[in-house]
Amino acid sequence: MEKLSEPDKEIASRVLQEVGFKERIVGYQMRERSGPMVKSLYSFEEVVDFLNDTFPVLKFDELKRWLQVVMKDEELALKVEEAVEQGHTDYERTRLIRDLMGERLVQCKNARRSMA
Repeated sequence: MEKLSEPDKEIASRVLQEVGFKERIVGYQMRERSGPMVKSLYSFEEVVDFLNDTFPVLKFDELKRWLQVVMKDEELALKVEEAVEQGHTDYERTRLIRDLMGERLVQCKNARRSMA
């Protein structure tokens, strides 16, 4: 999968901010004894951390929509769609998406440093 291009300052700013209740994305952490635990995620970084969990569950179509509508990062949303098509299992898809989003987060943090 190709690398992401550098984000513009508007995308970098959105990625590094928290969102409101209506803009949050909801995932589930799967636990052996208690089952799924609902997790509300209010920032891009929180989503990346969540995807590092042992058994994270996010609806990929909702994540794509969240990236397009809330983060306004069309390029990343398209890469997520490619990752969903490329992965053979939800585990593989989740890992590919986690890596893409982690890459974008690092890019945005570096962009913020260079703007300061």
